[in-house]
Amino acid sequence: LVGFENHSGRTFLGPEARPLGKVLMGKGNNGSDRTEGCVQGGIIGTYLHGSLLPKNPHLADHLIGAALRRRGGGVLSTLDDSAELAAHGWILQRAQRR
Repeated sequence: LVGFENHSGRTFLGPEARPLGKVLMGKGNNGSDRTEGCVQGGIIGTYLHGSLLPKNPHLADHLIGAALRRRGGGVLSTLDDSAELAAHGWILQRAQRR
């Protein structure tokens, strides 16, 4: 995932939770364990904000797909995410150069 966070909180996950991701650049949940966000059951939490879903279309597709399954079915139509994926890749490359 790519995104922006601006907080001074320190979050440590409990035994039932797992991290949403591993921080490659930045502070993440607490600045020490390189984790970002939390997944527990069907709940996802993150400090990432701004345009999180447009910058991460795979996460948006996951959330929409989960909502469709919860409602009893339906299939997420395939969309052309090429522009969004290109933006995602550009942000990743830019962050890795820093």
